[in-house]
Amino acid sequence: MKTRKPHHPSYPKSERLQWWRKKLTLCIAATCFDKRKPSIVVSSDWKAEVGDFAAAEIQNKLYWLFKGQWCVLIAGTASAAHSLVTTIRQTIDPKTITKRNIEDEIVKAVQQQKNKLTDRYVHDRHNVSFEHFRTHKNEFDKEQWSETWANIRKVNLDCQLIICTFIKKEPFMFQVEEDGQVWRDENFLAIGTGSTIANSILCFRRQNEDLYVPDTAYNVFEATQFARKAKTPGVGKIHAFSVLYPGEKQKRLRTSGIRQLRKYFDKYGPHNVPRLTLSGDYWQDY
Repeated sequence: MKTRKPHHPSYPKSERLQWWRKKLTLCIAATCFDKRKPSIVVSSDWKAEVGDFAAAEIQNKLYWLFKGQWCVLIAGTASAAHSLVTTIRQTIDPKTITKRNIEDEIVKAVQQQKNKLTDRYVHDRHNVSFEHFRTHKNEFDKEQWSETWANIRKVNLDCQLIICTFIKKEPFMFQVEEDGQVWRDENFLAIGTGSTIANSILCFRRQNEDLYVPDTAYNVFEATQFARKAKTPGVGKIHAFSVLYPGEKQKRLRTSGIRQLRKYFDKYGPHNVPRLTLSGDYWQDY
């Protein structure tokens, strides 16, 4: 039996709104080349929830883990994302990172955050540590223990991340999901409410690591615009675009550059379709 997602129409409206509000945003990262230099184009909107039913273009969702290195894009509850970023920063020593161990180290840091959240939940509910709760089952009411144990499995990060960095000039991009899963992609990643549409557009444009910055910047821009035109909840009007390079170098796309991408989008993006006809000759009764 298929598990329904919280945004499925059959869910109560209040639950669907809560799910959407947790993931309000669209952040994208895509690998490419600038001349012969490996690079990563990143984009994020500035929309943030400021009340129960209000949002504003006020929050930058691009952060740095280590002084201009290891770019992080966030989606979900801002406080939860900041807490996870802090844990990753405290857990990982960038000087010890290699191509072989980077994914394991990120997974370890994410698991550390999940352990913190689990311990906090158990302490709030029973005033003991998770380790004590796990090893002293007989001290607790059987039904309460079972309920708490079942809820522990539901503990999640309440946010998503995209982590971008370079190791010996090779780009690495990882996505961290709410349930703590971590995976790498060599071409592009997208998170937030607009990610489904963005991923579809980037697949259609065949975005890959062998493309150059101008083409990649347009593909990422187009993905943000499709998500916006589809009226995806939480996708803001204002998007920032940057290019990352090995070391601490990066550059930001100016307003004039965004205007040029918009001109390309007006030319190559979707267009209104006039009323169409299909005569009876095209149809067959059955």
